[in-house]
Amino acid sequence: MSSALLAGVHGAVERATEYALATQLGNGSWCAVPDPRITETALCTLALARSPHPGAGRAVERGSAWLAAGPDPQRHHPVAHAVESALRSLALGTGEPVDVSHAGFADRALSARARLLQAVALHAGRPTRGGAEPAALRAQLATAVASPERLKRWTQVEVWAAHALVESHFGDRASARHAALAIADRQSPAGDFFANPVTTALAALALRAAAPDTAAAGRCDAYLVDSQRPDGTWRFATSDVWDTALTMRVFGGAAAFGRSALPGAVAFLVAAQNADGGWPYRSGVESDNDTTAAALIALGGVHAAGLAPDATIRAGLRHLAGQQLPDGLWRTWQSAGDPPVDDVIAHVVTALDRHAGHRIPLAAARDWLAERLATQGRWRAGWYRGLPYATAEVLPALGAAAHEGGHPAALALAATRNADGGWPVEAGDPSTPAATGLALAALERGGVHAHAYWAQGLEYLVKSQRRDGSWPGVPLMYGPRPLLTHFPTQNHALTADGLFAGLRRLRAATAPAVAPAREAG
Repeated sequence: MSSALLAGVHGAVERATEYALATQLGNGSWCAVPDPRITETALCTLALARSPHPGAGRAVERGSAWLAAGPDPQRHHPVAHAVESALRSLALGTGEPVDVSHAGFADRALSARARLLQAVALHAGRPTRGGAEPAALRAQLATAVASPERLKRWTQVEVWAAHALVESHFGDRASARHAALAIADRQSPAGDFFANPVTTALAALALRAAAPDTAAAGRCDAYLVDSQRPDGTWRFATSDVWDTALTMRVFGGAAAFGRSALPGAVAFLVAAQNADGGWPYRSGVESDNDTTAAALIALGGVHAAGLAPDATIRAGLRHLAGQQLPDGLWRTWQSAGDPPVDDVIAHVVTALDRHAGHRIPLAAARDWLAERLATQGRWRAGWYRGLPYATAEVLPALGAAAHEGGHPAALALAATRNADGGWPVEAGDPSTPAATGLALAALERGGVHAHAYWAQGLEYLVKSQRRDGSWPGVPLMYGPRPLLTHFPTQNHALTADGLFAGLRRLRAATAPAVAPAREAG
């Protein structure tokens, strides 16, 4: 590979590192506001439509204007398209039925989306197509709120909200108010619910319908009015802990990053650990196994250097040990109905491989990942869309670079490269910087060293880099699934991951060969 390419990649790495340093916050974290999308703005606009708050009318006007002129509903998944189409229609009052008839809504992880849409449609007096009949929906929600199964705290609020809206529709004011008061008990002093606009908007609808006289209803409306962005949108929840762990994983080996950013980032991650030993995706919410694993991976190198307290690492390991299921796997959340997914299992295995001093068995998890590849023909991540992410994140859990000529999964990914030298999120899509960075990281981890893949992929990343060191991006992260969100901080780290892999590959390829030592005598 040419010295010119090496110089170009080195310069791009320096600019990317400078951008990471410039975007670190004063508390040591990284936390970027995600790009706008229909979901949050439609729900918040709808929630404020009947509010007596003095700023609600103007907020609804601004939200409606953005929705009318804004992007089309997401199309990467039929349920995502149905959800955003329905929410925009409800917010704008266009009148067509809310369609939850697609077979994708039958998936256990997505069926809750149909129930929420139907509950909101009933409240708005909108007919639905597909899904349960209103009486059956009512029975489903009554069962859900009475179930002893553990749910995420924001999911609990959303279920209670749907229950309150449906009970109000059926005229059971006592049951609706009981649900609304249960919601109010979970409200923050600022008026929000877990800083999540989806949950907060659903709570606002329920409080306004079933307990409009409560202070909680007023606080919720005020929060929504105050949190509207200047462009008229509301944005999905930020993820400071996840973003910081990801940035540390990628940039931790850069000298300038180590000097200027790493101490503050380590201090932030240590302080962000929850009392149960796990880490939340954002400060102040419950722990999840994916972020816990990501934090332990990020702290792996600095712990060996004595920068992360032993007690922090031990608590994290104990948390993962306690979260392991009887079959040797892990869910993302500590909640029922949340199946294991490829990227989370791989992150947990990789994290536990980085730290000694535990006896957590990993053979079943590794076997499960190998079986997933054999049965699916590829890995599929639960929290990010696309083959590059899934492949790059699972390979480290399997010691993939030991395969002769490269791991089959990495070779299969290599073959999806586009003519412009970059990689698509999924085959047939246009190339993106993040997909390309992830693909190059996966090639390194999978032991694929073919010159053509590396040279053209790195040239694509160098050419697509902006002057400030960042890259354009597309929505990649799921939340709530199957909806996608674009987080600029994550896009930057995932893209730069491939640049760092390329820099290591170029240096190895251009290093002078070492002549064998002569035998003595």
